[in-house]
Amino acid sequence: MVGLSPSHVRELVKSNYPLAMYEAGLAEGESAYGHGGYISVPELPAGVAVRNSRRPDIIQESSYLRILAPAGGWLAAATLEKLADCAETYGRGLVHLTSGGTIEIYTGREQMLPLVRELNSGGLDVGSTGDDLRCLTACCGPVRCEHALVDAPALATYLGQRFIDDQQYPGYPQKVKSAVAGCPNDCIRAMMQKDHSFIGVYRDWPMVDGEMLAAWREKGGDLNGLLAACPAGALTLVGDTLEVDKERCWRCMACINYCPAIRPGRERGVAWVAGGKYGHRGPQGPMVGFVLVPFIPVADDDYTAVGDIFGAFLEFWADNAKKKERVGDFIARVGPLKILRELGLEAQPQILLSPKRNVY
Repeated sequence: MVGLSPSHVRELVKSNYPLAMYEAGLAEGESAYGHGGYISVPELPAGVAVRNSRRPDIIQESSYLRILAPAGGWLAAATLEKLADCAETYGRGLVHLTSGGTIEIYTGREQMLPLVRELNSGGLDVGSTGDDLRCLTACCGPVRCEHALVDAPALATYLGQRFIDDQQYPGYPQKVKSAVAGCPNDCIRAMMQKDHSFIGVYRDWPMVDGEMLAAWREKGGDLNGLLAACPAGALTLVGDTLEVDKERCWRCMACINYCPAIRPGRERGVAWVAGGKYGHRGPQGPMVGFVLVPFIPVADDDYTAVGDIFGAFLEFWADNAKKKERVGDFIARVGPLKILRELGLEAQPQILLSPKRNVY
């Protein structure tokens, strides 16, 4: 059976989306929408969204409502039905799943308040626009990934609930994007895309199951390929025993991804990486974040320590950053050591961008 290839145009046509805006943008070589703009709707926070229109002759304003999506992208069919009903009843019949992990329903400002009330009744809330804390995203986590070292959706949900006001009321110098990855594989590229990324890590050593390793080799497992896969050269074979050089190991997951006989260590926590961004704006341009805290212990799903550090940084950054200064540019200007001192944290060698490759 062969189906139709997905088409965004087909979906737009099926809705009441103003296609004239799309056509105008293509004809002019520039989006018909303008950046920025907040709305004022009584009883609603300012950070629920709107985007200015450069073509008020087509639509006066491109008002949409941005919805905080559940972490990890997990949506029940009933929730999807709720979103569809809301889009049909209060909007243009279109639901937009954004690349930033949020959900948008295009509507008019007169429909926003009843729409939010309906969303609230379904367990959803709004926010994540302008210079505020954007919706926290996460990988799928241990729900379906055996490599997860921390419950990424659970941590993102905790942070989202603790900082819900910061997601709804713009009050920061610039937008703040954040994500949680369950392990150093970082499948969601949090460290490169987000101002703040929290990465599941382990602090002890990879564990090798000798019997599983022997079975893996008997089935054709490529031992030389395994040894070569380690970027630190930390694996050696002594007799039939695979040994890990504890001084050289990066705890990066390369050997674990390669061979099922190797598993992560048991001492697990979260690394805090701050300052990543893809954008070309700002003096530093695109940059990977700084590992400001390489290990925050997490036990019994208690994420309080992570939230405390996150909140302390946001407050310090809000008080000291220049207007429109992204987190990465701020850290580069102020210096990671000063930030750690202000937050009462100890400096660790991992704050270097490439700690294992720096000869000093």
